Amino acid sequence: MLNTAIWNVRGLNRRDHQVAVRDLINQFRLHFIALLETRVLHSNATRIQSGVLSRWRWFVDYAGPGNRIWIAWNDDLIDVDILNVDPQYVHCRVHFHELHETILITVVYGANDVSTRRDLWQGLIELAETVSNEPWLVGGDFNAVLDMSEVSGASGDIRVAMNEFNECILQTGLLSLPMQGERFTWHNCSLDGRSLWKRLDRLLANDVWMDRWPNMYYSCLTPRTSDHSPLVLKGDCRNLQHPIERESPCPYHGLTALLASAASRSTA
Repeated sequence: MLNTAIWNVRGLNRRDHQVAVRDLINQFRLHFIALLETRVLHSNATRIQSGVLSRWRWFVDYAGPGNRIWIAWNDDLIDVDILNVDPQYVHCRVHFHELHETILITVVYGANDVSTRRDLWQGLIELAETVSNEPWLVGGDFNAVLDMSEVSGASGDIRVAMNEFNECILQTGLLSLPMQGERFTWHNCSLDGRSLWKRLDRLLANDVWMDRWPNMYYSCLTPRTSDHSPLVLKGDCRNLQHPIERESPCPYHGLTALLASAASRSTA
């Protein structure tokens, strides 16, 4: 198994957020996890990392603005080489010891504004030109949707942002991995009736990946302590016979738990 997850945790300073990350790792026996929007100061990073995963290796680019992406891995099971670091993505090569497999993973945390995200789209296009016959997984919080069906609630005019994201997908040749679980991966946690849901988080892969592991998919879990769903890669990477079919789950699965979490945060 390529035991991998990506999660916009919306802060990692609080104890309950740290526990949620550890629980996710233990539940799915993860080897690799990327955490977005940790909001941890450089001076507190080592303490937080030791509290979450004391025996794992960590990568954080504190030289760049925002330390937006943290990556952690179990170096007893995998090796990770950081190849490229950008304010909106980290590109790395991952080797799984037991499987004797090497893959490329690009962890994405897209900027909030359309103009800055154009740098992300261009960066992914340039990365695609360097990837030849290696399986390539691209995932995270893109802060953009591909289609209006990925939005529920008043969101303003997002057509330009949506079209530019689609153009990036077209030029990179990336494909959407099959997804199960929550249809929308982010919620604004509004308690005043102005709820907004979007599918901002996703996993994409190149055709080499799809040909090699047609049974791989990912689950969008209940957001837990965050406003974003964790994305967990699943499927037997050694079973190549029958590709999994896509599911179309109810978009409001987990709504009660999410609103309860939002209410507890507002009173904390």
